[in-house]
Amino acid sequence: MSKYFPQPKIININSDVELIAFQCQDTVVQLASIPPGATFELHRHPESQIGMQIAGRLEININGTKEILEPLGQVYVAGSNVLHGSINPFSETALAFDVKRITNSDEAEEAILKVTATKAEITGFDCRSVVGSWFEIIITKIPPKGIIPIRQSANEIMAIVLNDKLTIAVAEEQQQLKYGSVYYAPANVLYGGYNSSDQTVSLIEILIKPHSNFSAKDAFSKTDVVRSPKAAASASLATS
Repeated sequence: MSKYFPQPKIININSDVELIAFQCQDTVVQLASIPPGATFELHRHPESQIGMQIAGRLEININGTKEILEPLGQVYVAGSNVLHGSINPFSETALAFDVKRITNSDEAEEAILKVTATKAEITGFDCRSVVGSWFEIIITKIPPKGIIPIRQSANEIMAIVLNDKLTIAVAEEQQQLKYGSVYYAPANVLYGGYNSSDQTVSLIEILIKPHSNFSAKDAFSKTDVVRSPKAAASASLATS
């Protein structure tokens, strides 16, 4: 089994909610479909947890702080052993993801962080991003025939394909990923991608910082692009 392209594991939380979990070394990425009326009771665990809505809305409760999460608009942050839970009081099913891991960050974190629009520094693609004490989330729109240049980062990177298909290469492995698939690029391992379709593909990247004071921007500036987009397309990401 590839560590770069983890296989999903189904976890039944209760009769209403089913999680699809992907183990990425020390980090778990989970996708959840939350039907109307479903509830995650308040709970806590040693891992820090972050999460975001992909579709639909959800009411999140972080240690008494409540907010309605809009699709791709905010990230909630629950630190180690902080009470958190949620409920879907709306009429539509909510789709969400969360990320859990043990962190070494002691930096105080807001319970809710806002996502802001920006441009990807390397590709110029439209994206939205948010930065926390131990993570960064980047949501990128990859245009038809768009290339994610082969590069490496000091951060660990997990990513979720939100629609259509995307060809991804990590180290010496390459796969065409569909909606709901996850890939994992460990720190300092080469990775890149190519959108061979005629549709814009949305990709959520979760970057785990080496330590709380090291920014994702610094990580990429140290490694930068090691191959040109043209070389990446021809040498490493041949389409099928």
